[in-house]
Amino acid sequence: MAAQLTLPHIDVGIVTNDRAAGLAFWNGLLGFPVEGEVSFPGLTIVRLKVGDAILRLCIPDAEVQRKADKGAFDAETGLRYLTLAIANLDTVIAAARAAGYPIPVEPREIRPGVRAAQIQDGQGVTVELMETAAA
Repeated sequence: MAAQLTLPHIDVGIVTNDRAAGLAFWNGLLGFPVEGEVSFPGLTIVRLKVGDAILRLCIPDAEVQRKADKGAFDAETGLRYLTLAIANLDTVIAAARAAGYPIPVEPREIRPGVRAAQIQDGQGVTVELMETAAA
């Protein structure tokens, strides 16, 4: 039996050892507002609003020793990147570059009327940014 979704989106949790760096990327660079925060024994979760979805920055009290690969998004199996549909690709890429974030894929047309690029948060998460030309 297929899952019967009650909300038309997917929420994502990202584990980071560096709260400040995580918030600088997701809230500072990409502009996703903090919606709340909750703490559990050993873990704090900061909730950021991403359209209709929630991105959860999970910050453990004790540093996680196993780190994500910071290489190409296709360098290992598993969840490797997120895609965001945006209207200001060049502006975000310029801001990411100015802030020193890796840009493994520069803006390029991937199909007629659609441009995409990839940026990384510096902690192993790749974000594909996709912009569709106005019709």
